[in-house]
Amino acid sequence: MNRLLFLTGNAGKLAEARHFFEPLGYRVEQFLIDGEVPIVIEPQSDSLKDVATSKIEQAKVHLNQSGQNGSILVEDAGLFIDELNGFPGVNSASVLKQIGLSGVLNLMSEITHRGAEFRACAVLFTGEELVFGVGVCRGTITSETLGDSGFGYDPIFSPDGEASGRTFGQMSRPEKEDFSHRAKALQSIKKQLDLLRR
Repeated sequence: MNRLLFLTGNAGKLAEARHFFEPLGYRVEQFLIDGEVPIVIEPQSDSLKDVATSKIEQAKVHLNQSGQNGSILVEDAGLFIDELNGFPGVNSASVLKQIGLSGVLNLMSEITHRGAEFRACAVLFTGEELVFGVGVCRGTITSETLGDSGFGYDPIFSPDGEASGRTFGQMSRPEKEDFSHRAKALQSIKKQLDLLRR
C-alpha cells in the first residue's frame, strides 16, 4: 500500500481520511516526526487554499529532512458566518480555543439571520504533483449546543437539507458525510486520483 501522511492533530479528520483513501490503496497515517506532529506556520491569509498550500510546502520540507517517504495530505477548514462577515473563517481553530462554542453563540445572541457555511480545502502531494479538493456545506448556527458527536463547531451547526434540524454533533459519521464539507473536499481528491490511475 502507498503511504499517505496526513498532517493533522485531529483524530476525527484522520478517521475521515482513512475512510476515503484506504480503499484506493493508501495506508493513511498521522504525519509524525519523533512522535510529534511537525510544527507548521499558518500564513496570514483569508484564503483556505493559500493556507493549505503553504502548509503542504512546509510539510514537504519536513518530509525531506526526516528521511521519510510517502504522499502528504493537508486539509484546512473554517466556519464562515454570514452576519459576522465570515468570522471566524480561516481562524476558526484559534477562535474556538479562545472563546469556545459558548463565545460564538454569545456573539450571535441578538442575530436572527443565522446562515453560515463550512468550507474545506484539501491538498494532496502525490510525490510528483499537488491535487486540490474543495467542499462547502451551507447551514445555520443553532441557538444552543446540541449533541456531542463530531468535533469543533459541529454541535452548533445544522446543515441545510437536514429535515429535523439536527446538528453535526447529533449525527453519526455516515450521516454527517452526506453533508460534510470535508467529505466533499476529500471525495473530490479521490475522484481525481481515480482519473490519474486510468
